[in-house]
Amino acid sequence: MPVKKSQRSKVKNQKLSAVIAVPKAINTSIKDKLKQPKNFIPLIIIALIIIAFSLKGLFVVALVNGEPIARIAVVSELEKQGGKQALSSLVNQTLILQEARKKNIQVSQAEIDAAAKQIEDSLKSQGQNLDTALAMQGMTRKDLSTQLKLRSLVEKLLTDKVKVTDKEVADYIEKNKDTFPAEMKEEEIKKSVTEQLKQQKLGSASQVWLAELNKNAKINYFVNY
Repeated sequence: MPVKKSQRSKVKNQKLSAVIAVPKAINTSIKDKLKQPKNFIPLIIIALIIIAFSLKGLFVVALVNGEPIARIAVVSELEKQGGKQALSSLVNQTLILQEARKKNIQVSQAEIDAAAKQIEDSLKSQGQNLDTALAMQGMTRKDLSTQLKLRSLVEKLLTDKVKVTDKEVADYIEKNKDTFPAEMKEEEIKKSVTEQLKQQKLGSASQVWLAELNKNAKINYFVNY
């Protein structure tokens, strides 16, 4: 028997009412809970306490007899003591990286690791430990890797200015022959002197080069130390 149009309409309205009734029920439940703030306040307080405890190091660095020392106070003090030097170092690092990118000069991780191992082996031969030596200077292995990368980039950028000739090596050895250990082989002496003279030239050349980069760069300072 065919369903009349009025009946179909009634059924449809009943289904629609059922669908609408669920959100209404949920909405009513939420409203009822909101009318009972006592159920939420403890949970909010607990959540705030947990968040504050987990993030305490972001705002407070120490408590002295219950009196807090704010992290911003430490940062401010550090900036007063070495802000200018730290900023200058970061500017120089940025300039070096920019020049390396311009000239497509890169340093591989293998090169950095090799340089770090050389330093570590040298320290071991003297009965010292790399991590201990770094800690005494307030550095980590990551800091060392960054410094070695920058040094290698500068060496490659200034390669023409840090070349050491055989004559320079021979002259240095002749003037300082009494300072080398008797058991040290001639080849080892030459290698050591070559590296020493190279680093001396690199130090002098890099200072002039960085001064020129700073002079020609467009640097906007927003804080004066």
